[in-house]
Amino acid sequence: MVFSFLILVALTRLASSQTPYNAQQPLTPQDHSQGYKFDPLFHLPGISPYFDAVAFGLSHDAPLGCNITAASYIIRHSAIYANEHEYETYMKPFLNKLKKNLDGWSGPLSFLTEWTSPILEDKLEDITPSGAEDAVKVGLHLLERYRDLVPTTKRILADKKARTYDTAKNFIKAFPNSEDIELVRITQDRDGAMDALIPHKSCPAFNKEPGKNETAEFISNYAPFVSKRLRPYTAFDLTDNDVVGLQQLCGYESAIKGTRSPICAVFSDSEWMAYEYAWDLKYAHMVGPLNPLSTYLGFPWLQEQTKLFSAIDSNTPHSTHDKNGRGWPKGQRLFLSFTHREVPPFIATALGIFNSSSTAKEEFPTDSINWTRAWKMADLIPFLGHVGLEKMECGIEAGIKGAFIRVIANSAPRPIPNCQRGPSASCNFEGFQELMKRGYEKYGDFHGVCGTKKGLGFA
Repeated sequence: MVFSFLILVALTRLASSQTPYNAQQPLTPQDHSQGYKFDPLFHLPGISPYFDAVAFGLSHDAPLGCNITAASYIIRHSAIYANEHEYETYMKPFLNKLKKNLDGWSGPLSFLTEWTSPILEDKLEDITPSGAEDAVKVGLHLLERYRDLVPTTKRILADKKARTYDTAKNFIKAFPNSEDIELVRITQDRDGAMDALIPHKSCPAFNKEPGKNETAEFISNYAPFVSKRLRPYTAFDLTDNDVVGLQQLCGYESAIKGTRSPICAVFSDSEWMAYEYAWDLKYAHMVGPLNPLSTYLGFPWLQEQTKLFSAIDSNTPHSTHDKNGRGWPKGQRLFLSFTHREVPPFIATALGIFNSSSTAKEEFPTDSINWTRAWKMADLIPFLGHVGLEKMECGIEAGIKGAFIRVIANSAPRPIPNCQRGPSASCNFEGFQELMKRGYEKYGDFHGVCGTKKGLGFA
């Protein structure tokens, strides 16, 4: 008893003494997480409401001493009720069984006894009311970022699908000059516009099968454990696809209603990370670095923006401004095009901005998660996800004068590998032009690899 008391006294004195170790502790070590709380909506590639990415932590503002003189973005459409394939494959089979088994749900799933699906089957790929609102909000976001450039916007592009056109129509409501902006619906190829806007639609060689088997194999490695964990609370045994369908309903319901779905709380953080990896795996094979076509399909847009920015730089005309949607009006400095989820990953692959820092090829095993991968599509293709290029003019205050290019993905700057010696890890414009020239020499044969008539590309 005396011995224990002496130990207690010694420990008390030690804790109260001034030691070098105390001097090196953070001021508020209890706040080391900076308020971090896991949020599944940040880990749902392709189906989450829009959020700004953090990326590498570089400031979203222009670097000190630099002015953004032009910007061009390609933007995914806003929230829809559901992707048809995902709905038919994963969500609908679960929902059909749920209708027949409303009783028997308990614990974390007890809400399903009175829950109804927000998905409207007759409007599957239409944008939702909250999607329309989100388009305006992201439009306001760009207005705040480019107040000097927005007034120059006279024309924007959207492909023929209703969801992209409706997104664009709502997006520009945020702009004070919205009534003067011409919204051009690209229904046929004009000067290569479809090659840049929807390259996967104008490339017969592309299909969505790559990654399908690998994704299914990975799902079969994690979903059974989820089903087993939830079995005490379910009215029927959940199949692997039921698990995925429930996880997708978390994203879609949140996007449709504009509030977090109760389904999101059903799964653990590790189960959400498994879901995220399953779809990163799919996209890596389908639209990313594991598909040899991806860079070819990303280059038309990059090549067109390089030509556009070069024309602006030299003050040469960069418009035919006719009624058929060709070219851009003279004097425009903010360029917006609306497309689908496949296109930003093509461009990201061509630029290498979501590649691994390793020189080795990034791996996507099907029996475990590659936790160190850089390819994380939740940061690129939520609804309204976008990738863009900013052209900056920098003066002596920036430490280096000249014209520079920054790549922006969901508002966050992402340095280009091998060209990042400018302010805020930007790429000098001449270096960017050279990169695009070399890339075009290697990946410019869009119509050759796609199997369409050669000679109609961006060359």
